[in-house]
Amino acid sequence: MKKLLLVFCAGCLVACHPAARLEPGNWDPSVRKSLNTLMRENAREGAYAVFDFDKTSSVHDISQALWVYQVEHLRYADAPAHCFLDGVPDPSKELVEGVTFADMGATLKAEYEAMRQMLDAGSTLEEVHASDDYLDFRARMFSLLAGMDEAFGGTVSYLWMPGLLTGFTPEEAQALVREAVHDQYGREKLAAESWHSPDGRWGGVVERGIWVSPEMKDLYRCLSGNGIDAYVCSASLELVVEVLACDPDLGPGLSPDHVFGLRLTPGEHLEAVYDSTYVQPIKAGKVACINAWMAPAHDGMGPVLVGGDSNGDVPMLTAYPETVHGLLIDVGRSPESAIGRLVSEAKAQNKAGRNLVQPAFAPVPESVQGGGI
Repeated sequence: MKKLLLVFCAGCLVACHPAARLEPGNWDPSVRKSLNTLMRENAREGAYAVFDFDKTSSVHDISQALWVYQVEHLRYADAPAHCFLDGVPDPSKELVEGVTFADMGATLKAEYEAMRQMLDAGSTLEEVHASDDYLDFRARMFSLLAGMDEAFGGTVSYLWMPGLLTGFTPEEAQALVREAVHDQYGREKLAAESWHSPDGRWGGVVERGIWVSPEMKDLYRCLSGNGIDAYVCSASLELVVEVLACDPDLGPGLSPDHVFGLRLTPGEHLEAVYDSTYVQPIKAGKVACINAWMAPAHDGMGPVLVGGDSNGDVPMLTAYPETVHGLLIDVGRSPESAIGRLVSEAKAQNKAGRNLVQPAFAPVPESVQGGGI
């Protein structure tokens, strides 16, 4: 009889072993309680959860961390030859009055070439960083990025940032991402830094660093321990997100087939053109991505838990009747934004509604909160 019981338990580990529970950590106690209840009551084959990555699964933004690393280390392949404008739909459009995107790109190219000449002549990277060319270059890169949403709408920058990888092979790009992650990883490296040009015309406050909190790692672990599959659905480039999302030590340790993000046209070298055969997970595209790639593996059902922090996550947070809870990571978005309204509504329900509000696990500097997708 005892042997029969052991055989039975081997086939239903979730039912026969105590459910994995979240450690207290820095969770809001009511959020932790609700998540533990969700996992206990949905510990079954076929249940799954979906999370945004940047500022939800991670603290800060992995695309931003890569962007900072490329600027600081001047690590580009073909992007300088294209004046750093890959993914910009109309370079003739004005970035600011009297300066077009093409004008800005030409200046960036000239400054980059001057800095490469310094390095080729034996200057150290630290010496380059002290030059006016570098200080102007990084400030202009900030202003170029900051001006895109206003000039073209809220999604152009999400093709432009991967466009800075133009010319690298996918393997080379992921190696570069790993360098960036190891350079910037850790709570102590999260910071806001002023990047302004010597003449004061360009630049702003830049968000530095990348980190996955112990609490979010624990949530992914507990979901798995309760038999609930966890996926990432991100509007960052998939091959960039994979580096940290699939890292078993620094990140949640997912398998690559559980990570979905933007995809570029397949090829030997990257170029800033979206893969037309794939639903890009931007805003409502996140719902389409879940429906196309995740739900079919789970009997067509929606996720029991969805996590997000930005306006771009609202469609997937609100799309599924099967969703028991939406986990809203509160990074201080405007209360007038779509995600801000969800946060306000959840707080007004006194922690008793569908959506759970969890304060960010590390502070996000007020001046760089942004809108997010």
